Amino acid sequence: MEDKKLKEICKKIRYEVLTSTTNAGSGHPTSCLSAVELSVALFFGGFFQAEDKFILSKGHAAPLLYSIYSVAGLIPSDWIYKLRKFGSPYEGHPTPRFPYVDVATGSLGQGLSVGVGMALGIRLRSKKDGIETGPKVWVLLGDSEMAEGQVWEALEIASYYKLNNLVAILDVNRLGQSRETMLGWDLKTYAKRMEAFGWETIVVEDGHNLVEISQ
Repeated sequence: MEDKKLKEICKKIRYEVLTSTTNAGSGHPTSCLSAVELSVALFFGGFFQAEDKFILSKGHAAPLLYSIYSVAGLIPSDWIYKLRKFGSPYEGHPTPRFPYVDVATGSLGQGLSVGVGMALGIRLRSKKDGIETGPKVWVLLGDSEMAEGQVWEALEIASYYKLNNLVAILDVNRLGQSRETMLGWDLKTYAKRMEAFGWETIVVEDGHNLVEISQ
Protein backbone atom coordinates (compact mmCIF):
# COMPACT_ATOMS: atom_id res chain seq x y z
CA MET A 1 0.00 0.00 0.00
CA GLU A 2 1.24 3.50 -0.83
CA ASP A 3 2.72 5.65 1.93
CA LYS A 4 0.04 8.30 1.36
CA LYS A 5 -2.74 5.79 2.00
CA LEU A 6 -0.99 4.48 5.09
CA LYS A 7 -0.76 8.01 6.47
CA GLU A 8 -4.50 8.47 5.93
CA ILE A 9 -5.15 5.26 7.83
CA CYS A 10 -2.97 6.56 10.67
CA LYS A 11 -5.11 9.71 10.84
CA LYS A 12 -8.33 7.68 11.00
CA ILE A 13 -6.95 5.47 13.74
CA ARG A 14 -5.79 8.46 15.78
CA TYR A 15 -9.26 9.97 15.46
CA GLU A 16 -10.94 6.79 16.66
CA VAL A 17 -8.51 6.32 19.55
CA LEU A 18 -8.98 9.88 20.80
CA THR A 19 -12.74 9.93 20.25
CA SER A 20 -13.34 6.58 21.94
CA THR A 21 -11.23 7.30 25.02
CA THR A 22 -12.73 10.80 25.35
CA ASN A 23 -16.27 9.41 25.16
CA ALA A 24 -15.41 6.71 27.68
CA GLY A 25 -13.75 9.18 30.01
CA SER A 26 -10.96 6.66 30.52
CA GLY A 27 -8.40 4.62 28.67
CA HIS A 28 -4.78 5.02 27.64
CA PRO A 29 -4.72 7.24 24.54
CA THR A 30 -1.02 8.04 24.69
CA SER A 31 0.00 4.39 24.82
CA CYS A 32 -2.23 3.81 21.80
CA LEU A 33 -0.86 6.74 19.83
CA SER A 34 2.76 5.75 20.38
CA ALA A 35 2.21 2.55 18.38
CA VAL A 36 -0.07 3.79 15.58
CA GLU A 37 2.50 3.73 12.77
CA LEU A 38 4.01 0.45 13.98
CA SER A 39 0.56 -1.16 13.89
CA VAL A 40 -0.48 0.37 10.57
CA ALA A 41 2.74 -0.79 8.91
CA LEU A 42 2.15 -4.27 10.30
CA PHE A 43 -1.53 -4.69 9.41
CA PHE A 44 -1.82 -2.58 6.28
CA GLY A 45 1.75 -2.60 4.95
CA GLY A 46 1.87 -6.21 3.84
CA PHE A 47 3.57 -7.84 6.84
CA PHE A 48 0.58 -9.40 8.61
CA GLN A 49 -1.16 -12.21 6.72
CA ALA A 50 -4.73 -13.44 7.26
CA GLU A 51 -3.65 -16.69 8.94
CA ASP A 52 -1.14 -14.98 11.28
CA LYS A 53 -1.73 -14.42 14.99
CA PHE A 54 -1.42 -11.10 16.83
CA ILE A 55 -1.04 -10.55 20.57
CA LEU A 56 -1.32 -7.09 22.09
CA SER A 57 0.86 -7.65 25.13
CA LYS A 58 0.47 -4.00 26.18
CA GLY A 59 -3.23 -4.65 26.63
CA HIS A 60 -4.07 -1.18 27.93
CA ALA A 61 -3.68 -0.02 24.31
CA ALA A 62 -6.89 -1.89 23.42
CA PRO A 63 -8.50 1.15 21.69
CA LEU A 64 -5.67 0.97 19.15
CA LEU A 65 -6.56 -2.65 18.43
CA TYR A 66 -10.26 -1.90 18.02
CA SER A 67 -9.58 1.05 15.73
CA ILE A 68 -7.38 -1.11 13.48
CA TYR A 69 -10.21 -3.59 12.92
CA SER A 70 -12.67 -0.74 12.52
CA VAL A 71 -10.62 0.95 9.79
CA ALA A 72 -10.16 -2.46 8.15
CA GLY A 73 -13.96 -2.70 7.97
CA LEU A 74 -14.23 -5.74 10.23
CA ILE A 75 -16.22 -4.09 13.03
CA PRO A 76 -18.73 -1.19 12.99
CA SER A 77 -17.22 2.28 13.35
CA ASP A 78 -19.69 3.11 16.14
CA TRP A 79 -17.52 1.10 18.52
CA ILE A 80 -16.02 4.44 19.50
CA TYR A 81 -19.21 5.13 21.49
CA LYS A 82 -19.19 1.72 23.19
CA LEU A 83 -15.67 1.54 24.62
CA ARG A 84 -15.73 0.35 28.24
CA LYS A 85 -19.53 0.30 28.33
CA PHE A 86 -21.35 -2.40 30.31
CA GLY A 87 -21.92 -5.46 28.13
CA SER A 88 -19.74 -4.17 25.31
CA PRO A 89 -17.06 -6.42 23.77
CA TYR A 90 -14.83 -3.34 23.54
CA GLU A 91 -13.34 -3.68 27.00
CA GLY A 92 -10.54 -1.66 28.53
CA HIS A 93 -8.19 -4.56 27.86
CA PRO A 94 -8.65 -7.06 25.03
CA THR A 95 -10.37 -10.35 25.84
CA PRO A 96 -11.68 -13.19 23.62
CA ARG A 97 -15.14 -11.61 23.86
CA PHE A 98 -13.80 -9.51 21.00
CA PRO A 99 -13.83 -11.91 18.02
CA TYR A 100 -10.32 -11.12 16.79
CA VAL A 101 -8.57 -11.68 20.12
CA ASP A 102 -7.14 -15.11 20.97
CA VAL A 103 -5.86 -14.34 24.44
CA ALA A 104 -6.72 -11.80 27.14
CA THR A 105 -3.95 -9.39 28.06
CA GLY A 106 -3.75 -6.66 30.64
CA SER A 107 -1.33 -7.84 33.29
CA LEU A 108 1.91 -6.75 31.66
CA GLY A 109 4.68 -9.17 30.78
CA GLN A 110 2.59 -12.16 29.72
CA GLY A 111 2.00 -11.62 26.00
CA LEU A 112 5.36 -12.83 24.72
CA SER A 113 5.13 -16.03 26.76
CA VAL A 114 1.78 -16.76 25.13
CA GLY A 115 3.33 -15.95 21.77
CA VAL A 116 6.09 -18.49 22.39
CA GLY A 117 3.50 -21.18 23.06
CA MET A 118 1.50 -20.25 19.97
CA ALA A 119 4.57 -20.16 17.72
CA LEU A 120 5.80 -23.52 19.00
CA GLY A 121 2.35 -25.05 18.55
CA ILE A 122 2.06 -23.71 15.01
CA ARG A 123 5.47 -25.09 14.09
CA LEU A 124 4.67 -28.53 15.50
CA ARG A 125 1.32 -28.63 13.72
CA SER A 126 2.82 -27.41 10.45
CA LYS A 127 5.51 -30.10 10.64
CA LYS A 128 2.86 -32.75 11.26
CA ASP A 129 0.86 -31.53 8.26
CA GLY A 130 3.93 -31.41 6.05
CA ILE A 131 3.84 -27.62 5.73
CA GLU A 132 7.27 -26.03 5.45
CA THR A 133 6.26 -22.51 6.48
CA GLY A 134 3.29 -21.87 8.75
CA PRO A 135 1.69 -18.67 10.05
CA LYS A 136 3.65 -16.13 12.07
CA VAL A 137 2.91 -14.88 15.57
CA TRP A 138 3.33 -11.14 16.12
CA VAL A 139 3.55 -9.71 19.64
CA LEU A 140 3.41 -5.97 20.37
CA LEU A 141 5.16 -5.22 23.65
CA GLY A 142 5.44 -2.06 25.70
CA ASP A 143 8.75 -0.93 27.14
CA SER A 144 7.42 -0.84 30.72
CA GLU A 145 6.82 -4.58 30.70
CA MET A 146 10.45 -5.15 29.78
CA ALA A 147 11.08 -4.80 33.52
CA GLU A 148 9.21 -8.10 34.00
CA GLY A 149 11.44 -11.15 34.30
CA GLN A 150 8.85 -13.23 32.47
CA VAL A 151 9.55 -11.31 29.25
CA TRP A 152 13.23 -12.23 29.33
CA GLU A 153 12.42 -15.84 30.13
CA ALA A 154 10.20 -15.87 27.04
CA LEU A 155 12.98 -14.34 24.95
CA GLU A 156 15.35 -17.06 26.13
CA ILE A 157 13.01 -19.99 25.49
CA ALA A 158 12.05 -18.63 22.05
CA SER A 159 15.73 -18.56 21.14
CA TYR A 160 16.25 -22.06 22.52
CA TYR A 161 13.49 -23.45 20.29
CA LYS A 162 14.63 -21.29 17.35
CA LEU A 163 11.13 -19.90 16.80
CA ASN A 164 11.67 -18.02 13.57
CA ASN A 165 7.89 -17.71 13.19
CA LEU A 166 7.70 -15.42 16.23
CA VAL A 167 8.17 -11.65 15.87
CA ALA A 168 8.29 -9.31 18.87
CA ILE A 169 7.72 -5.60 18.29
CA LEU A 170 8.83 -3.34 21.13
CA ASP A 171 7.13 0.04 21.39
CA VAL A 172 9.63 2.25 23.20
CA ASN A 173 7.70 5.32 24.33
CA ARG A 174 9.84 5.91 27.45
CA LEU A 175 6.94 6.26 29.89
CA GLY A 176 5.50 3.86 32.44
CA GLN A 177 2.41 4.35 34.55
CA SER A 178 4.09 6.48 37.19
CA ARG A 179 7.56 7.36 35.91
CA GLU A 180 10.06 7.06 33.09
CA THR A 181 11.13 3.52 32.21
CA MET A 182 14.55 2.31 33.30
CA LEU A 183 16.17 2.58 29.87
CA GLY A 184 14.16 5.49 28.50
CA TRP A 185 14.87 5.78 24.77
CA ASP A 186 18.09 3.76 24.90
CA LEU A 187 17.29 1.60 21.87
CA LYS A 188 20.83 0.26 21.55
CA THR A 189 20.76 -1.27 25.02
CA TYR A 190 17.40 -2.92 24.35
CA ALA A 191 18.82 -4.35 21.12
CA LYS A 192 22.04 -5.59 22.73
CA ARG A 193 20.14 -7.34 25.53
CA MET A 194 17.80 -9.07 23.10
CA GLU A 195 20.71 -10.08 20.88
CA ALA A 196 22.38 -11.57 23.95
CA PHE A 197 19.38 -13.89 24.18
CA GLY A 198 19.92 -14.96 20.58
CA TRP A 199 17.39 -12.72 18.84
CA GLU A 200 17.88 -11.01 15.50
CA THR A 201 17.06 -7.36 16.10
CA ILE A 202 16.08 -4.45 13.87
CA VAL A 203 16.20 -0.97 15.37
CA VAL A 204 13.84 1.68 14.02
CA GLU A 205 15.00 5.07 15.27
CA ASP A 206 11.71 6.86 14.53
CA GLY A 207 8.71 4.71 15.33
CA HIS A 208 6.38 7.23 13.66
CA ASN A 209 8.17 7.11 10.31
CA LEU A 210 6.26 4.72 8.07
CA VAL A 211 9.04 4.54 5.48
CA GLU A 212 11.67 3.65 8.08
CA ILE A 213 9.40 1.05 9.69
CA SER A 214 8.58 -0.61 6.37
CA GLN A 215 12.16 -0.94 5.15
